Amino acid sequence: MKGVIAEKNGAPFQVTEDLEVPEPSPDQILVKSLYTAVNPIDLMMAQTGLLVVSWPFVPGVDASGVVVKVGENAASRFKIGDYICGCTRLGTKGHSTCQEYFLMDAAVTISKPANLSPVEAATIGVGLETAALGVLDGLDVNLPDPSDIPEEKHEWAVVLGGSSSVGKFGVQLFKISGYNVIASCSANSAELVKSQGAAAVFDYKKPVEEQVKEVLAITNGNIHRVFDAAATGDEFAKALFKELPEPKYFSTTNDWTNITDFEGGHSYLVALGPVGRPSAPEVNEKLSSYIPALVKLIEAGKLLAGPYVLFGDGGFEDAIQALTHFEQSGGSSKKIVVKIGDE
Repeated sequence: MKGVIAEKNGAPFQVTEDLEVPEPSPDQILVKSLYTAVNPIDLMMAQTGLLVVSWPFVPGVDASGVVVKVGENAASRFKIGDYICGCTRLGTKGHSTCQEYFLMDAAVTISKPANLSPVEAATIGVGLETAALGVLDGLDVNLPDPSDIPEEKHEWAVVLGGSSSVGKFGVQLFKISGYNVIASCSANSAELVKSQGAAAVFDYKKPVEEQVKEVLAITNGNIHRVFDAAATGDEFAKALFKELPEPKYFSTTNDWTNITDFEGGHSYLVALGPVGRPSAPEVNEKLSSYIPALVKLIEAGKLLAGPYVLFGDGGFEDAIQALTHFEQSGGSSKKIVVKIGDE
């Protein structure tokens, strides 16, 4: 089958027709790829080899597609013709979206919410699942019942990197859980982040001391939770935590530098790399338990997919161009989505 590959670390992406169609295990489904969103981790894996199990490497972790084959155990969750989305198993042969067909682990696959199109569904997988682990698991936040959204807690939560895909979902999860949210972003992204539910924003480009002073002034120090969706916020959190009473919770998407507890707070590192892999049953079980409620929240209009741009006319050459554009532009507050196949 056709797909996009990088032969080795740092090699350019190219189109190939020599990939094997993978066969689902009893706990997996085989999916026809319809749309995928460019994710920073695609480039990181291709350039560094981190999380890549074997070469050649096929990019694509934000999935949207239709089920074409179902493993024996997965049949209790999915059937042929179901539309799905989610985060694929990173860096593993047969699981990436920039190929005609790919595998998904049924337990951590999201049934496409009824109110989202397949292209919109491609924007939620990695961002939503990462935010769910960071906010719900990492910061001791209870996911509300979609029919019983809690009242405001009169307590603030901080999201660092509020305009990123993970950050936007982090803002929303806090908001629907009853927290007031203050998020860091650039001035250009302020209105977008506020539209996702942030009550206030602050500029991450300012010196850390000024950021902390502004956050304390706006929130009156009524903060116990900081979610670092940008993987760069431990310096800010350490400075902020010096000014706050316990309890203090910090979660971050930076899981490669082994950040530990600091300033009387508790640290949690979001590890997305193991998702779907049999070696990570605890992470998979947590995501599996979150997914039904997250889908209900999306279908109830309580949780919104982020803005996106559909890149090119579709196909594998456009997927390569989209990856190149993302790398050269340094990313965007809007997801870059590519059409891979026809429905």
